[in-house]
Amino acid sequence: MHRSEKAISGVAHQKSKSGAGEKEGFRPDIEGLRGVAVSLVVLFHAGLLSQASTQLTGGFIGVDLFFVVSGFLITGLLIRERERTGRISFSRFYARRVRRILPAAAVTLLITIPLANALVTLINRSAVMQDAASAALSVANIRFAMTTDYFHPVNYSPFLHFWSLGVEEQFYFVWPALLAIVAWKWPRPGAAVALTVVVVVSFIASVAMTYSSASTAFYMLPTRAWQLAAGGLLAVGSGSLEVLPKAMRGALKQILAFAGWAALAALITAAFLIDSVATPYPGTAALIPTIAGVVLIASGPESTGPGILLRLPPIRFLGKISYSLYLWHWPVLVLGGLFLTTPLQPWLSSGQALALAGLSIPVAVLSWFFVEEPFRRGVIPLPRPSRVVMAGVAVMLAVALVGTSFDFGAQSALAALDGPDPSPTATSTFAATPSPTPTSTPRNMTSLEPSITPVPATPTPFPEMTPALTPAPDLGPPASYAVTSAIRPTIGKAATDYEQPWHDNCLGWKATTAPNTSSKCIYGNPSGTYTVALVGDSHASALFPGVNEVAKAHGWKLIPYLKIDCSFLDFNDLVYYGPPTVAYPECMAWNQDVVGQLQKDPPDLVIISMSRWIFTDNGAEENATAEGKALSRMIQKLPAGQRVVIIKDPPLPTNEKVPDCLSTYLSDYRKCEYSQRVGFGSAMGTREEIAADETGARLIDLTSEICPGTGNCPAVINNMIVWRDEHHLTATFSASLGPAIDAQLVAILDAWAKPAVASGSSPSP
Repeated sequence: MHRSEKAISGVAHQKSKSGAGEKEGFRPDIEGLRGVAVSLVVLFHAGLLSQASTQLTGGFIGVDLFFVVSGFLITGLLIRERERTGRISFSRFYARRVRRILPAAAVTLLITIPLANALVTLINRSAVMQDAASAALSVANIRFAMTTDYFHPVNYSPFLHFWSLGVEEQFYFVWPALLAIVAWKWPRPGAAVALTVVVVVSFIASVAMTYSSASTAFYMLPTRAWQLAAGGLLAVGSGSLEVLPKAMRGALKQILAFAGWAALAALITAAFLIDSVATPYPGTAALIPTIAGVVLIASGPESTGPGILLRLPPIRFLGKISYSLYLWHWPVLVLGGLFLTTPLQPWLSSGQALALAGLSIPVAVLSWFFVEEPFRRGVIPLPRPSRVVMAGVAVMLAVALVGTSFDFGAQSALAALDGPDPSPTATSTFAATPSPTPTSTPRNMTSLEPSITPVPATPTPFPEMTPALTPAPDLGPPASYAVTSAIRPTIGKAATDYEQPWHDNCLGWKATTAPNTSSKCIYGNPSGTYTVALVGDSHASALFPGVNEVAKAHGWKLIPYLKIDCSFLDFNDLVYYGPPTVAYPECMAWNQDVVGQLQKDPPDLVIISMSRWIFTDNGAEENATAEGKALSRMIQKLPAGQRVVIIKDPPLPTNEKVPDCLSTYLSDYRKCEYSQRVGFGSAMGTREEIAADETGARLIDLTSEICPGTGNCPAVINNMIVWRDEHHLTATFSASLGPAIDAQLVAILDAWAKPAVASGSSPSP
């Protein structure tokens, strides 16, 4: 084996004139450390896809170990070459990288792409193929930073794990050139200074970015470079103990061996205790696997250190195939999961997940034996280094083109199913009012009564007030239950059929502490004299299109006070579900600001709605009674006599991604129905009823509109897709709820007005 190739497997080279103590010999402990790293990752992913009650919740830190090992090996290789030859050969370095990485990656991609095309649902297929192309081009981490939360993705892409390869390959692209500059005269001191700067700057950026943009911190090289550089610093300082007196050296090596055991214990403990939901990552938590990796590499050669375990044959075997196992385990888990599960039962069982993880081992062995090793060891003849690099680039470009061609095919299939967008048959009375949905909404779903004249500046006085919207006629049982171009929103747009406040940035995000008060966030009739405030979280926001239809029809001004994951409850320990699950002071500050605005400028009516799922630091508060009283206390903070209506959280599909399900059962969307037991959940509406009893607020119940009759709750009603995900209505269907909201709301307002009329007054809402 050539020396440069040995370094890739963990070889310490013969010492050079400027660096003492580096002995020639293979480092089996580093191979074993790779085995530990890949085992942690595989077990974490198996638990993730099975939602097992007992999971290795922090197993993803195995990737951090890989970064440290790569930084150690690559920096050591480059430094030794610089010391030995006086230069760094870029062509030879990149040729080695190409031979080591690209053949196995290309084969994995070429096999996974057509399998994914066959198994992934139609609406997700195009995005998955774009993931494949970005993986081939070594920019998967950049793509996922913009599109995917690693710990809580909307869907699991079989190419998600290529993000870490993107980080390493970008490191390989940058680091040799930087090292050649900083180490041109004094290789080790120059590299040490540069690496120290990288560690400090990158770590600070990583911690800061974790709390402002967690995906950026997790996926991107600038916020991960400190882990690679930490391994590099160890390589630069390798052999430094040899210059010390023998007695001191022996004592320090014993301390190092002890530190190695402590590092191994810390690593395993972190793998069990770090929770991807509750722990902001990478942040400061990434210090544990990074420091542990550095110490384990440093202590590996010591006879009394943890290298004793890392050199065991089974662990070394996993380390030997670790690259191929990393490449294959995730596609086997994801695609196997798609084959074995359904949208109605989306999780693998623990046994299935472990079986698929086990299956990935023989697949990895085949990849290692027939692809990885022949190219890596030069068994397959290759041209000179520069041509190897060009050939590798050409192959990966070809793989990217394969992914792109499948992407075009998926887009074409989806476009054919969607058909042309319908032309609106009616328009809003107020042309200046923003459209309540991001896609074209068939306006025959809600229409003004024939007797209603253009919306007046003030609504009809009580008691003559009547609903201004009439329900669309029930279309009855369809001739076919296939997903066709007649269904709206189209299957390809359902998952992104958001309400207008989402698009207008009038929906508060996690960091937002005060509502957007700009004029673009005033809906209904912006010049109306009767004002309605819509208050709540993203579930209330999903109801906005229906409420907005009512406001427009009556000429009311509608102001949303909506923030994601932020319940309008009088709790001081609300938690952002995340991930990660963290304290949510921004929500408490938001609620306080909303109450202040409603006190300062009281609206004529407040409509409140929110998700049934409430999260606090005190689990004892997470019950309908405590939440109902907390909602009551919040309502009591509003101005005295404030009229309040609460819309109950409707029946939810809960765990079913409805658009995914529909694209799985294109010929019969009835298979995506969910039972009323699932939809109603436990204590549905109880919290709202408690608050209404205590405060005099009135209730609107949309259950019969979403789960009509006594059977299952449909996924498609009147040719409209009801849900855009597991628990948010599509804007299109929400708008169709306008007549139901209108009828119940008008009845409530009339009931409130009757005592006033009887006493001689004539209020006009």
